[in-house]
Amino acid sequence: MTGELDLTSATIDCEIDFDACSFSDVLSLRHATALAIYLRGSHLPELSAEALHCPSLDMRDAVVEGNVWIQASDFTIDLNLDRAKVGGWINGNVLTIGTWFNGRFGLSVGKWLSLASARIGGVDLRQAEIGLSGGTEEALGAHLLACDTFWASEIRVAHGIILSGAQINGEAVLSKAVVHGTLSGKPAIRLDEIHARRLEIDTAREDVESFSLRGATVGKLIDRPQGGPLLEMDALTYARLEPLPPRSTRMRLAWLHESLGDRYMPQPYEQLAAAYRVLGHDSEARRVLRAKYRHHRSTLPWTTKIWDWLQDVVAGYGYRPALAGGWLVALTLLGTLVFSINEPQRSEPGRGPAFNPTVYTLDLLLPIIDFGQERAFVPASGQQWFAYVLIALGWILATTLVAGLTRVLGRS
Repeated sequence: MTGELDLTSATIDCEIDFDACSFSDVLSLRHATALAIYLRGSHLPELSAEALHCPSLDMRDAVVEGNVWIQASDFTIDLNLDRAKVGGWINGNVLTIGTWFNGRFGLSVGKWLSLASARIGGVDLRQAEIGLSGGTEEALGAHLLACDTFWASEIRVAHGIILSGAQINGEAVLSKAVVHGTLSGKPAIRLDEIHARRLEIDTAREDVESFSLRGATVGKLIDRPQGGPLLEMDALTYARLEPLPPRSTRMRLAWLHESLGDRYMPQPYEQLAAAYRVLGHDSEARRVLRAKYRHHRSTLPWTTKIWDWLQDVVAGYGYRPALAGGWLVALTLLGTLVFSINEPQRSEPGRGPAFNPTVYTLDLLLPIIDFGQERAFVPASGQQWFAYVLIALGWILATTLVAGLTRVLGRS
């Protein structure tokens, strides 16, 4: 077809079939209404179809040298761009599609694809290539997109992907996504404040350097904790995290530390602990919370660090009270040995109970509790300082244990 075919604002009561056609000029379908439009295998310099209304637009295997303008269009069934080649960009902002936006198995868009504020049943961009011919900004932008499904596995995109604020009622899949030329200082894939029932970001570090999930809400998060991209996780919430097998605390804490770096943020630790609790792994949840307090210790002044360190060593911040019991047993055995070798003298000869080195040691270690041994016996001058040390350690054990348990019970 030579010359411009201008169907602007036309109302067409039949299907338009341009299969394998070649156009010398722009095809204009702006504000047009039709039953269906077929451009399968066609060659166009540009397509102008803003505010087009029709059930379906089929552009499988089509070649468009320039741009495709379909913003504010309304397709009650679908838009099919499988294996299409677009040299410029696709503007699909405020697009409405009843079922699928298909761009699978080799869709190529030279500069960028925008689906900002679009309302679509499902987006399928598996194995698509976007922005590899030029441009300096994120080549795939779909912020505030609303859809049931977003499939973009094995996609190749230049500079980055933006899905910030998207509402995805089902699953969003970005596994094996590849981002070329990530912009300096920006995440490769931005999923800030996204809502998704299931999000899969099982991507290798060499393909995607970083994800931003700030403020995102996810039902199930599937990722690659070892060798995966760094995550911005501030205010990220998820109900379940996979993989999260038993005894995986060391792996997941390394995942957290690598993504957080030197920044201390308590919420990611709390969220990870909650994910372990959902699966019934309470001991691993407690390990995560202890790691949170240890990370917090790095932000404290040195005077406070000492008290914080004691709470960790003595009772694991209250999450390991048995540790305090172990210290008590060890100190009791040490005191028993020392006072058995050199028995203290009676404070009043001929009066008081018989000497018991174990009970005497416990009398020194346990504040408030009085077994009568400490008052009845006086250690020799060489043992006096050892007794003072035991008394001090007893108070430290008691106060750190109480502080830790108060913290744990307060959380409950």
